[in-house]
Order: sequence, then C-alpha cells, then structure tokens
Amino acid sequence: MTTRQSIIRGPGAVTFGGVTIHDANGIAAEIESATQDIPSSIAGKLDTIKTDQIGKVTLTPVGTLSEALLGVLFPSWMRTPVLGQSVFGSSDAPLVVQSRAGTKLTFTAAALTKCPGLQLSPVKTAFGQAEFTALLPNGKLPTDATTKLYAVAAQTYNLGEPARTGLSGLHYSGALGESLVIPDTLDGWTVEVEAQLEPVTTDSQGTIDYTLTGVSARAKCTPLGLTEAQILAALPVLSGRGASLAGAEDLVIEADGGLTVTLKCASLVTGPLNWGATALRAGEIGFVANIDTSDGSLFDVEYTDPE
Repeated sequence: MTTRQSIIRGPGAVTFGGVTIHDANGIAAEIESATQDIPSSIAGKLDTIKTDQIGKVTLTPVGTLSEALLGVLFPSWMRTPVLGQSVFGSSDAPLVVQSRAGTKLTFTAAALTKCPGLQLSPVKTAFGQAEFTALLPNGKLPTDATTKLYAVAAQTYNLGEPARTGLSGLHYSGALGESLVIPDTLDGWTVEVEAQLEPVTTDSQGTIDYTLTGVSARAKCTPLGLTEAQILAALPVLSGRGASLAGAEDLVIEADGGLTVTLKCASLVTGPLNWGATALRAGEIGFVANIDTSDGSLFDVEYTDPE
C-alpha cells in the first residue's frame, strides 16, 4: 500500500563548475538508453539491444545574475569558438542535482550543450532554458564497476536559496555602433546563442564527446522611435549578391547596471515595416553576429552590479 510519505517530490538545485544554479520552475533529468531492434524476416523483432547512454539535465535559471553564473551558461568556448575542439575536454566536470529531500544525483562528466536565451527587459528575468549533457567518464566503459555515468547518494541539502539581487528591473537600450541607436523597445530584447555539436562515438562506449562545428548568435527587438529611413539604411539589401554581411560595428545591448551583451561585427538582417491604424511602423528587427577576425570572438556577455 502506498503512503503519502513514500511519494518522493520537492525542489532542488544544480551545481556545476563550482556554481550553484537555482531554477525558476523545476529541474528535469533524463537518462536515455538508445536502443536498436534486431529484426528477423521470419519471426519479426527478435530482440532489442542497447546502443548508447546519455544524460540530459534541463532547467531555467531563476534569473539571479553574477559573472560566475555567466561563465557557466556562456562558456568561453562559445564566446570565442574554435571549430573542431572537444566540448567535454580531457577532464571530467561533474554536475550535481541535489534535492531538498536529501538525495544527491551526480553525473560524473557533464558539459553545457545549450545556452539559455536571454530576455532583456525590466519586467522579465534574464534566462530561458539551459541544457547540460552527461556522458560516460573519460576512458570508461558503460560496465565499469567504479566510475559510472551517474551516482546516487544521501546528502543533506546545503545549497541555500536564490538571492533577490540582480533579478530584473533594468531598462536595456541597444546600439549598432553610432549608425543605429535604439533607446527603447516594445517589450525588450531577445538574444539567442546556439552551438552546433557533432557527437563522437566509439564501438565499445557509445557517445564519448561532442565536437564543436559552429556557433551562431542573434538578437531581436521591436524598436520604438526608428524611422523608415533609418531601418532601410541599415539593411544590407542594396549590397551586391555574395557580399559579406560582417559589419564594421558591434551591436551592444546594455543597461545601467546589469548585463551588457555584445554581438561582434553585427549586421541587421531583418527589418519589417508596417502600416495600419494601430500597427507600429517598425516590426521585429533582427541582428546576427559575425566572427571578429582580430581576436576570434563572436559575442560576449558581462555583468555589472547596479550601484
């Protein structure tokens, strides 16, 4: 017979790279065993075999800002990408999910594989959903008796609660150099960073790493106060076919205290215009970052404590 106290539930927190991450609406951990059917023409499916093992941990950070947290959620290998590099590296980085109920789940080797989107508005917290991936420890087989994909242990909760500082309440403006200044928006800025990753697999272990094959960074907003002429002048539509979109200026989105997001060598790529009794003239405009060839950087995210 099931009792109420035997039903396990309740919140927790994540620790990765020495940083505690509190979530906004829950933490999800999925341990996936990839499978493959063994078919037979006379008998149908004879068996199902396991082919891989991967852990996924997803959460939306509560929004408290710090430089240490930004270093975890937007690591240097994404800000200044070197294509072909290992995402997991030579040393295993553990990720721990610790519950208030007193259990610790440790993924032995983890890496960030999806940056959270950024929501830059005085009435929104900063982060969307982030994703971490866990693989086998470096050089280990799935059947290794001592070091496994994960471990479970009892642990009294000691990670505290999120602070109220650095949450929101900041107005962000943006500027593409001096050529396009956006002092206000309809509902803030959205920034998306996406890494393209290629799995590395072996016959005996399955997936053991990911190779970085690309990173993209984009930003968008619905600006207020821009004229038709300003938007059209910033669009690259009059450039020749095959012309580079890499701009000469960076897009800088910032607030007086809070985050400063920089998209390097940015270009405005979408700039819809609308006419109507209630329509805003400028629709949602979009920018794309390009590699700065002087230092190899694509974007940057920094935090300044409000004074």
